[in-house]
Amino acid sequence: MGREAQLQTKCLNYLKQKRIYCVNVYGSGRTGKGTPDILACVNGQFVAFELKVGSNQMQSDQVIHRKRIWASGGKHYTPRSIEEFKEIINQLGG
Repeated sequence: MGREAQLQTKCLNYLKQKRIYCVNVYGSGRTGKGTPDILACVNGQFVAFELKVGSNQMQSDQVIHRKRIWASGGKHYTPRSIEEFKEIINQLGG
């Protein structure tokens, strides 16, 4: 399992532990290219997470999704560690 997949598992487990609704989006031919890794509803807010590890950067299609989410009033984050992820969730009131 890759490092981003490991981070994704930790983040999903944390959300489930806190009973926060979330969807893990697996990349496939049926999902939109660049769709964030995790979609969640945190304290009544639509929140998307594109998880990255190390020096990995978002791809252009991922940036497009981020802009669309922001334009719709949602929130989009790119945490690089479980600690950063937990901090974001706590700041959102989750």
